Amino acid sequence: MRRNVIVLCLAVAALFALPSSNSEALDSYYQMTPSQKHFTTIIAQLKTFRNVEWTSPVSMWVQIPSSQAGRASELADTIEDRARSALNQPFCVHIYVKKEDPLARYCVY
Repeated sequence: MRRNVIVLCLAVAALFALPSSNSEALDSYYQMTPSQKHFTTIIAQLKTFRNVEWTSPVSMWVQIPSSQAGRASELADTIEDRARSALNQPFCVHIYVKKEDPLARYCVY
């Protein structure tokens, strides 16, 4: 039973983490949880990141300057590590310079 629940959670998380043409529509009605708002505010204040947004309950997109593109994987890993305990939820962090070209993605289940 527990294994079925885990598989179901992974499937739902993967579904929301996939980029889609509907992700813009999610922005219009998805309300962040208080912990997501707090974590997003902290990340957005760091000079390394240009824009931070949640496109679904489990999909966080973080824009970085092109000068930091070589560090995308490291930055995604850092955010994932800090968000794991701060958010206590499954999620994926996507790092990009241009939204249509994600550079790194880390997921927590």
